[in-house]
Amino acid sequence: MPNKGNKTAEANQPSKDNLRWSDDMDEVLLNALAEEASKGNRHDGSWTTEAYANVVKTLSIAIGPHITKNHIKNRMKTLKDHFAEAYDLFHHLSGFAWNLVTKKFEAEEEVWQDFIKVS
Repeated sequence: MPNKGNKTAEANQPSKDNLRWSDDMDEVLLNALAEEASKGNRHDGSWTTEAYANVVKTLSIAIGPHITKNHIKNRMKTLKDHFAEAYDLFHHLSGFAWNLVTKKFEAEEEVWQDFIKVS
C-alpha cells in the first residue's frame, strides 16, 4: 500500500509552473507595471489587485495565456534582487552611467580597468 504521506517523489519533480523569462518578456512586464503605476494602481509600495489583473492580461496577450499572478510576483522579486546586486556593485563608483538606449552600465575603458583591478 503506497504511503500517502510521502511527498518526496512529488517534491523532486520539476514544477509545471516554472517559467523562463526572456529580455523581451521582462520588457513587456516592466512597461505594463509602469503603465499601472501611472494609472495610480500602486499604493504605499504595493500593487493593487487591479494592477495585477491588468498586468496578467497584458502579458497573457503578449506572451501567452499561461502567465499567472505568481509568475509576475516571482519575476518582480528576481528583478529587485538583480537590481540590488547591480546597485551595490556600482553605486559608490564614479565614472559609471546607465545608458537608457542600450540599457547597460557604461564607462570609459580606464574606469573599467580600475574597477577590474579592485575587484
